[in-house]
Amino acid sequence: MVLTGSVERECQSNGMWSGTEPICRQPYSYDFPEDVASALGTSFTNLLGATNPIQKRTDHENASGTNTFEALNSVYLMMNSLMARLSMRGSAWLEIRHAIILLTDGKSNMGGSPKPAVDNIREILRINQNRNDYLDIYAIGVGNLDVDWKELNELGSKKDGERHAFILKDSKAVQQVFENMLDVSKLTDTICGVGNMSANASNQERTPWHVTFKPKSKETCRGSLISDQWVLTAAHCFHDSQMEDRHLWRVIVGDPTSHRGKEFLVEKALIAPGFDVHAKRSQGISEFYADDIALLKLAQKVKMSTHARPICLPCTVEANTALRRPPGGTCRDHETELLNQQKVPAHFVALDGNKLNISLRTGPEWTNCIKAVSESKNIFPSLTNISEIVTDQFLCSGMSGDEHPCRGESGGAVFLKRRYRFFQVGLVSWGLYDPCFSSSKRNSLRQPPQGIQPRDFHINLFRLQPWLRQHLAGVLNFLPL
Repeated sequence: MVLTGSVERECQSNGMWSGTEPICRQPYSYDFPEDVASALGTSFTNLLGATNPIQKRTDHENASGTNTFEALNSVYLMMNSLMARLSMRGSAWLEIRHAIILLTDGKSNMGGSPKPAVDNIREILRINQNRNDYLDIYAIGVGNLDVDWKELNELGSKKDGERHAFILKDSKAVQQVFENMLDVSKLTDTICGVGNMSANASNQERTPWHVTFKPKSKETCRGSLISDQWVLTAAHCFHDSQMEDRHLWRVIVGDPTSHRGKEFLVEKALIAPGFDVHAKRSQGISEFYADDIALLKLAQKVKMSTHARPICLPCTVEANTALRRPPGGTCRDHETELLNQQKVPAHFVALDGNKLNISLRTGPEWTNCIKAVSESKNIFPSLTNISEIVTDQFLCSGMSGDEHPCRGESGGAVFLKRRYRFFQVGLVSWGLYDPCFSSSKRNSLRQPPQGIQPRDFHINLFRLQPWLRQHLAGVLNFLPL
């Protein structure tokens, strides 16, 4: 038997093992084309999705030769030439992600070891532990029984939960792999969580799922595209709104031809039936925000572009692919991976379109975060039990170093970045004070009044799964809980 995967693995600070899970293979065994296409697709979905692909037919001719060093060295020289020609030695070069697919029909019996060429490629791309996702090397042996599993395994990248070394039976299997993988017509509308992170990108390109929702004669709310026709927002945005006024509502979605975006009518609004802001008024609690979640179905489908793309919702197959997790995962797996620290770095989008930073508190940190509610006697003078207001539906932020949402930013996504994709784990709901009170500008923020510690609360989408599944079952593909 031959070992493929990582010979050594390290237990990392995030609780995950580094590298690729080792497996034992028969020396002369083959992989199925669909398995190879799926593995390559984890990288190419990201690459193709980020560049607005159009479908292309690609023909791959059979090629023989076993000078693997020379093949990889040619790639290295091409990279050098490209970097020089585009004068891209700075940050722009480092923003490019690279994938190399090596097809070979035998062992490297000419040109010496190919490892120095791989080392040169890694060096020019400055690949290290923090930049592993900027290079994927796939090593695919084709057909010949002399294909060397050990060498393929050494050349292929080693990444958490991924495989990069394969042997296919023949050239027909290779063709099947690429026809399946390059059919990006299936991907353009379903790729979620892709944002342009380059230095010259606009705010909307950085967060293309971000939308503005304006009910009749009301201040705006925010929301997030979760598909090409559905928007997730907060239920309290509809407080005192008449449903029959729906024809007057507008959702503004990013549009590269207009600095204001494109307006969409609302076909249907779904508000969580458990939401009642006055539910606890008799207990002296003036406002209560449990079940603060709503869905809007747009009257037309949004055309996907660099300015308009859905964000990934956890617990879906789409998010599972973006996280590069193997099939068969669960919603609990996603929660464990995305909210895996007591202080989770996250973001929301401000009124001016800027992405602002917060830390979501979980576990003991959550308990510490919500204490400020009982200390806000100005707002809740007779409160004896914090859980009457802050249920386990809420994520908490707003401690030292955090930005604070303003009125008008409600309903917007609270999101994280993982593997260069973005995942919405919450939505902006309510807070103990509004830093933009009497002003819609963030450059004139006020300090919290005496006796109030700023805290912000966001609906935790992991806790609202039953409702989301009830209404989005035909829109998104959900994983088991």
